[in-house]
Amino acid sequence: MTETAPRVTPGVKALIEENGKILALKTENENGAYWVLPGGRVKYGEDPKHTLKREVKEELSADIILGKPAGMYYFFIGGNDEGDQVVLTVVTATLEEEIDLAHDPSDENLTEYRWLTPHEFLELSDPYLRESLAEYYEK
Repeated sequence: MTETAPRVTPGVKALIEENGKILALKTENENGAYWVLPGGRVKYGEDPKHTLKREVKEELSADIILGKPAGMYYFFIGGNDEGDQVVLTVVTATLEEEIDLAHDPSDENLTEYRWLTPHEFLELSDPYLRESLAEYYEK
């Protein structure tokens, strides 16, 4: 029997800020509800900038203007620092139009969005993202 080596998958997330607040999306699955930044995994051969614009369009039905990198973080699928690893780059972005969660072709169970202060978002985000964004906001 041949063991498959764990994979590393790149992803991108948009840090969309408006009036001092961060856009957070609520996603739900069998493990509970989570507050995340919009974005997703980079497809093989895809430009990460295109990925981020595509993912935000799919999730929010809105176009964005990309800014500068804000940080990086990672996590393991399967927990306990085992299994496949996802490495995400966070990029600042600005919305070009209104958000509409009703048209989510990615079917990610996005149920709600909120504009949260950085402090509120950091309290609700996962520890890996929290560390990355805490460094960004300390600058």
